[in-house]
Amino acid sequence: MVAEIADNVPGVAPLLVKRVANSEATVLGKLRTLVFLVTAIVMDLTLICVATTMMTVVMERRKEIGLKKAIGAESGTIIGEFMAEGAVLGLVGGIVGVICGFFFAQLVSMNVFSRAVAFDYIAVPAALVAAVAVTVLACLAPVKKAAEVEPALVLRGE
Repeated sequence: MVAEIADNVPGVAPLLVKRVANSEATVLGKLRTLVFLVTAIVMDLTLICVATTMMTVVMERRKEIGLKKAIGAESGTIIGEFMAEGAVLGLVGGIVGVICGFFFAQLVSMNVFSRAVAFDYIAVPAALVAAVAVTVLACLAPVKKAAEVEPALVLRGE
């Protein structure tokens, strides 16, 4: 039929629907891979930023940590405090990220495809779990530093 249409209708280049669909599937597959790659890079950068920020927080609170240890707090308590703080910050950041991400996706989809994006309720818990996991993972090294604080040295000002 493609040859018949091409012969009978001048100026028309008919293509099989299967070819068009395969071409679209290839483009969408490459786009999906690109999005996953960008997501992985952003998560790595987020991990580094959160770890750096938490290390700064630990260094700024060395005297507080030393004082707590001097009056009897154990390393596990200090670790739990910083990990809980990190997890809460990760959860709040994840919620803000989901909201901002949805509105940004709507904006892009409306401008590029002239279609709205449906809200995916299944992706929300996954995004929140990922945000908390990245934050907790990033907090491991700073929390280890916090647990190693020697109260006598810190309280003497060293």
